[in-house]
Amino acid sequence: VLTLDSKPCDQDTQRPVINTSLAIRLVLDRAATTQEAVDLLSAYDMHAMAGRDYHFFINDAAGDARVVEWDPRDPDRAFKAAPVRQVTNFYACYGDEVLPNQKNGELGHGKERAVAIADVLDAHVGAQDEAVAWKALRAAAQEPNPEDITSNTQWSVVFDNTEPAAAITLRRHWGNVDAFAL
Repeated sequence: VLTLDSKPCDQDTQRPVINTSLAIRLVLDRAATTQEAVDLLSAYDMHAMAGRDYHFFINDAAGDARVVEWDPRDPDRAFKAAPVRQVTNFYACYGDEVLPNQKNGELGHGKERAVAIADVLDAHVGAQDEAVAWKALRAAAQEPNPEDITSNTQWSVVFDNTEPAAAITLRRHWGNVDAFAL
């Protein structure tokens, strides 16, 4: 889940309502694949929490990776699911309009960080493992900026897509990684 610069989504299309935290729980509990997650989330009206807007990066063991977001330019905030390898704090559905190293209004920012991730992934085609994932996360990490709520890399996680396991570090402490398995 990543914070966006747009107004918080508050759909009202008469579908059941879900919020940001419940969307994560729904996907974890009921979706075995990215497609199942997309199908589940598309059946709900989204109500973003905490006065912020969000989108979700979802991938599965088969390598199906998509970003799920609600179109900020559509008055009904239409649901979108775009195939991606990486995403940061901008709308992937408008990725061609987002410029690096600047704010892009409601479309977001951070394209330079997505490009940094892509560069790492492109340099390691065929050998993408946990070490490459950490290298990509380091390339995209941000130092805190008190003027921008989304500027601080609070945590970085490498998930195992075939086992219920993950490794996490907080606040860019790359030498202090905790591994978890369920």
